[in-house]
Amino acid sequence: MNPVALYFASGESLYAGVAILMLAIVVSPLLERQWILRLRSVVAWLALALIGMACPPFSWIIDAIFLALFATWFILSKKRTPGKTLVAVRIGAGVMLFMLLLVLSLLEFSHRSMPVISGVPSDHVVVIGDSISSGIDSRVSSWPFVMQESTGVPVKNLARPGAQAMDGEAMARQVKADDRVVVVEIGGNDLLLGTPSKDFEKGLDATLSELAAPGRTVVMFELPLLPHMITYGQIQRRLATKYGVFLIPKRYFADVLGGSDGTSDGLHLSNLGVRRMATLVAQALSHVLELHGQVPAA
Repeated sequence: MNPVALYFASGESLYAGVAILMLAIVVSPLLERQWILRLRSVVAWLALALIGMACPPFSWIIDAIFLALFATWFILSKKRTPGKTLVAVRIGAGVMLFMLLLVLSLLEFSHRSMPVISGVPSDHVVVIGDSISSGIDSRVSSWPFVMQESTGVPVKNLARPGAQAMDGEAMARQVKADDRVVVVEIGGNDLLLGTPSKDFEKGLDATLSELAAPGRTVVMFELPLLPHMITYGQIQRRLATKYGVFLIPKRYFADVLGGSDGTSDGLHLSNLGVRRMATLVAQALSHVLELHGQVPAA
């Protein structure tokens, strides 16, 4: 997959955009020459683009506040001879925008690290997913199979090629009471097919509702996003909080897809990508699985 697209889809451009925009806010009052002010404007728009392309799934209210502050600061900072009132408004908007950027980047940074996944230990794991987990090429083993072979932990793979969020509930109904660790990797086909967000939410909610049970650990892959699909990220985080689901940050999924020779067709995992995915999941679940073998090498 295109590394530039994956860079944005992983959300990493947020931090570069925030840093650049915060710098523009700080140095703006010191700039006087017109060409430097024009350059500052270009840099500010570049920073805004980097932030937007990172697709941080904040609430729409927060997005609206951020854009209002940016517009106020940007417009007033271009005034050559503003009055005292406008200067005060510009400074206030700049300070509030700076603080909001700091807070939002810190909040999003908390979703960047792998969570410590805990729960009742299990001697096996169940996987619910699409072709990323089921595989589509008989010459390439699925990552659940590689994980099972490498760690000695039995893996019940319920994933199906082409599965969407709406298919998750049927897979979840096959999970037994003694299946205490479940990995959910689904939603990529919804993104590709442009499934309406309300249908995605309905399917994912039904899936997680079926899986939620005392003593069971559910882990879900966060989806790499593009700007027109930010709602998917909002839905995943909201439902993860609702049902107590651990989220594997989207940058890890993007790293698997974007690594050297990680995919066979730009999307589906190659043999190398399969090993990386198996390693990632085995390491993430190490506190809740009884590993009998070595974690597979990436």
